[in-house]
Amino acid sequence: MKVNMKLAKGFVTLSAALVLAACGGGGGGGTAAADPFVAGSEVPTSATTSSAGAVNFVRGVVNSAAEDKEALVVGGIVLATTETEEPEAV
Repeated sequence: MKVNMKLAKGFVTLSAALVLAACGGGGGGGTAAADPFVAGSEVPTSATTSSAGAVNFVRGVVNSAAEDKEALVVGGIVLATTETEEPEAV
């Protein structure tokens, strides 16, 4: 149960960061696309396409601290893994 709450907290933090990043600035030259969610889930596409994206997503979920947030919808997604990169310190 506590793991689900930690996942939910991290997702909310990650979502808030993505929303704020997408809304920031007044436009200009560059086009920084937001990391869209995988269909039917609340998991960013980067978490399923690269191991670095998966690690960043999990760190965001684990490090969030909101106990009154909704559960994280993960659907049937599978986080990316690698056989060629060095393990990341967690």
